[in-house]
Amino acid sequence: MAANERYYDRALTTGDPNMRWHFNVPDTVGPNDAFTFTIDYYSVNDDNAPEVSGFDLTFFVDGQQIGEMQPHTDDNLAAAQSWDFTLDDLGGVAELGPGFDHYVEVRSQSTGSARWASLDYAKLDITPGAIRDLIITEIAVDPTNDNVTFSFQAKVGEVYVVERSTSLLPTGQPGGWLEIEDFLEAESEIQSFTDFGAASGNEKYFYRVRVAEE
Repeated sequence: MAANERYYDRALTTGDPNMRWHFNVPDTVGPNDAFTFTIDYYSVNDDNAPEVSGFDLTFFVDGQQIGEMQPHTDDNLAAAQSWDFTLDDLGGVAELGPGFDHYVEVRSQSTGSARWASLDYAKLDITPGAIRDLIITEIAVDPTNDNVTFSFQAKVGEVYVVERSTSLLPTGQPGGWLEIEDFLEAESEIQSFTDFGAASGNEKYFYRVRVAEE
C-alpha cells in the first residue's frame, strides 16, 4: 500500500465483544519456541469522558482459556496487552503445517461507559528456543510404599508446577498432562518431589516440571 494505515480497522464493541484470528503453525516451529499474542487500543469511545472506561479482556487458544482476565482502560491507553502460550496449547508438534487450523480469541466485557475500542494493532510473535525445559536429574521408586521421588534443577524461592501424563498428549486429551502439584516452592537448587503411591498400579507415568505462572 502507498502509506501505513493509522490503525487496525477492527474494534471491540458492546454488541460484538469478541474477536478471533485463525492461522496455521509452520512446520519449522519447534517445541521450545514461545508464542506471544499482543493487541493494543487505538482509542476508546465512551459516553462519559471523565470516567475511566475500557474492556476486560480474556484470551483463548483453540477454545482453551490462557491466563487470567486483563483490564485495558482508557487511562492507560498505551499499555498493550500480551498473552504467552506454548506449542502444547496448539496440540503440539502433531498439529503443525497447513492442514491444521488454529485460532486465538479475545473475549471482552465493557467497563465504565465504554461503547467500543478501536485496535491499533494485533500481532503474534514466535520466539525460537525461548522455553527451556527443566531437567529431572534423578528418579527413584520406593518398593516399600510405591512412592515415586524425583529431583530437578531449580531456583531457590521459585514456585513450580508438577504435571504427570500416561500418553504425552496435551492437557484434556486421553492420558494428557495433568497437574498433580500447583505450588512447589524450591528450597534448594536440586529440588525433590514425591508422587505418593504412584507406582502401585501398572500404568507408565511421564513427569514434567514448569515454572508456575504469576
